[in-house]
Amino acid sequence: MSIFVEFSLLFLLAQALLTAAQIPLRKKTFRPLPRIGLIVGKALLAILFAFLVLAGPVQLRVVQPLMMALYVALLMDAFSDAVYSVILLIKKTDRHFGVQKTLSLVFGVLFFVFGVVNMETVRPNYHSYTSAKLTTEHKIVFLADLHVGSAQPFSVTEKTIKEIKALQPEATILGGDIVDDYTTKEEMEAAFALFADFETPVYYVYGNHDRQGHAEYAGGLKFTPEELEQAITSNGIVILKDTYALLAPDLQLLGREDLSEESRKDASRLPNPHPEAYLIVADHQPNDFEEQNAASESVVGADLQLSGHTHAGQLFPLKSLYALIGGSVYGDYNSDFNGDNGKESVMNVSAGACGWRMPLRTEAHCYYEVITLKPAE
Repeated sequence: MSIFVEFSLLFLLAQALLTAAQIPLRKKTFRPLPRIGLIVGKALLAILFAFLVLAGPVQLRVVQPLMMALYVALLMDAFSDAVYSVILLIKKTDRHFGVQKTLSLVFGVLFFVFGVVNMETVRPNYHSYTSAKLTTEHKIVFLADLHVGSAQPFSVTEKTIKEIKALQPEATILGGDIVDDYTTKEEMEAAFALFADFETPVYYVYGNHDRQGHAEYAGGLKFTPEELEQAITSNGIVILKDTYALLAPDLQLLGREDLSEESRKDASRLPNPHPEAYLIVADHQPNDFEEQNAASESVVGADLQLSGHTHAGQLFPLKSLYALIGGSVYGDYNSDFNGDNGKESVMNVSAGACGWRMPLRTEAHCYYEVITLKPAE
């Protein structure tokens, strides 16, 4: 609730700042092209703020909450200005600054409410893959980017993990950033305790936020990497750092150390111990798809890579922007790096079960991935 209240107040502040900045323009009459330029400018500035919040330097963390609020205010102000301009064009009446700002506030509140509800609604996302390597059917769950205590009430986290347990997967893979720099030690310990009574194996790979690498910009370190590891393993969760786990005779898992860590090994140093088995690679960041999915005697040769990290952009329209510049953002990415061997690799990038720091998600829904693996017919 405190996160929600804080952001609500910041949103109202952002609206006030934006209104004050536009007061000198309220009596001016703009021709169509300058007005379009003003609308586009506000939209681009909103996108810039969204990008800086999620991908900007860590030194900006102090002002990121306000930038998030300005993102909503600017984007909805641009939208309301466009809608109001069309209305005026049809009705041929004079522009009233107060009407436009009222529309902006209404659209902003609706957009804000949608983002909060979307952040607090976590859904299963079902996938099915087949392979000649598989001799039996398997069901696993991949859960990434919970960011406990960062953007969702803890009750949402509890509900999500209870739902996963009820699915009775053969294995559950925690794909990193389950906690982050803003998670307290108590929240961290409570989150991993929710997995203690799982009747099937739970595996863990680290993300770039779990070990609170930038805690100095988030109020200080809440727990040490050693305390984090103790909380994970004491609840029966197996940590994989560039190591393999055989889940079944025809199915194995490789968990990668995160790309942000210097200790991460090159894929060429991780020879596949069971090349005849279907191999899942769990890697928090979807960056080394080609290297990890190549098939030869000297490298991994994965069949399915599971990643998170991107939150599917989290803030509109970053998903489309990241995809435009060539990033792997959300969904399945198919490739055949070894056509001569008849090997096809698939990478599934999860939207994640939460988001980072702010209680707002205006892109894809929050998901955990329910994956069924079937023998090829």
